Amino acid sequence: MDKTKMITVALAAALSLAVPFDSGIVKMDLARPAFAGSKITAGQNIAQRSLPLLITVRSYSDWEGPHEMLRAHWTDIHFYGKAREADRNIAKALAEYSRKERDASEKSRKELFADAKEEWRDHIKNSGSFSPYYGPFWFTGDILVRRADGKAVSFLEDNGEYAGGFHGMSYLTGKNFDARTGKELQLSDVFANRFAMAEALKKKLKADYPDASFMENGGAGLDDIIAQRLKEDSLAWTMEPEGVTFWFNPYLLGGTYAEETFVSTFFFDETPGLFKTDANTGLPAWQSPTGYCMDLRSYTGLRLPGNSGNDKLRVAHENNRIRIEYGGQEYSNDLTAVSIRPTFVSCPDGRRYLYVDYEHPASQFSAANYRLYVYDLNGKTPGLIGDFPMTRLASSLKDTTKRSWYVMSDPGDFYTTATADSNIAPGKRLRCRVGKDGRPEVYDVEGAKG
Repeated sequence: MDKTKMITVALAAALSLAVPFDSGIVKMDLARPAFAGSKITAGQNIAQRSLPLLITVRSYSDWEGPHEMLRAHWTDIHFYGKAREADRNIAKALAEYSRKERDASEKSRKELFADAKEEWRDHIKNSGSFSPYYGPFWFTGDILVRRADGKAVSFLEDNGEYAGGFHGMSYLTGKNFDARTGKELQLSDVFANRFAMAEALKKKLKADYPDASFMENGGAGLDDIIAQRLKEDSLAWTMEPEGVTFWFNPYLLGGTYAEETFVSTFFFDETPGLFKTDANTGLPAWQSPTGYCMDLRSYTGLRLPGNSGNDKLRVAHENNRIRIEYGGQEYSNDLTAVSIRPTFVSCPDGRRYLYVDYEHPASQFSAANYRLYVYDLNGKTPGLIGDFPMTRLASSLKDTTKRSWYVMSDPGDFYTTATADSNIAPGKRLRCRVGKDGRPEVYDVEGAKG
């Protein structure tokens, strides 16, 4: 029996019998070829090589005496270990991006902190009371990785800010990089003609959202906004393995705050004429193999390849329940959680799953803990496959100011961490793949002997 099969069988037995697993304390080399990179063979498509990335969320809280003035967090993205020679350019580009984000977040933090203190003093002055304070300002900066392979890295910046008033504001920005050169991509690098793309985008938004407020006067206002944003090069877009998605906050299209985020996707297979093609294959130049994973934005519906315009995947967590809409059907189950991190999984053979990390809150009987829910998207309705004692959290639960996460971009090779209640090398890194039934299969354990 080979090593991979032996480890898988041993871990399956440990899970079923709940017997502690002897990990052996041997440090795992983070610099070794990781993910699908270790499986690259001569002539293999470079896009099939996923990248060993981490995202790190850094949180802050600023106070003025007994009052919390500001809560803030921002996120960086980076390689861990030593990048392969072929990945040096993209590693450098992501490091530079993260440096700029750190500087920008520090500037925003200082400005918001000053504004929060000023508003607090105004409340005291105008209310005649020494305790009028009702809540802090906040700034949030999150990253949703939509693609990370040997050809391209793409992610959505999902930022929010509250600086007084009735509600906060959100800002969406796409970042797209050529993984080979590290160059940040422009629309002209991906689409054959930007103006033809813009016309197609106008038509697609009107078709996808016929009842939206921007449809007043036949969508004339929308046409002007798209044209202006194309001129300013300010369209928010992400390049995914099977297409390009455009993201719009409703008020950017003349809508209301209460409307949903508008999202439209052009798939390579459906509209190949829009995209630049590879001179050798004649296919869209940025198309990727079908086996991939990508982070989802909670509450935002997203159409997937092969689905009709109104058939979207949407994941939401509210009132201690997780709700999944897919294929025109809805599934929900109880879930008491502080937060969730949903990721869509598309296997090379067409199977689809949903992986959801969630933080279970602390109680008087137990500490806070992360776990992983896995859902099946292959039947008539979504369904729960299982709840697993592992998480893609890569840092210590005790460090609440810095949380690092393994980026899951390849269903055939990704990392998780065994949770404290797993009885399988708690706290150790697990190397996994999506099994035939959608369950995560472990085939390597940090420090395992043999």
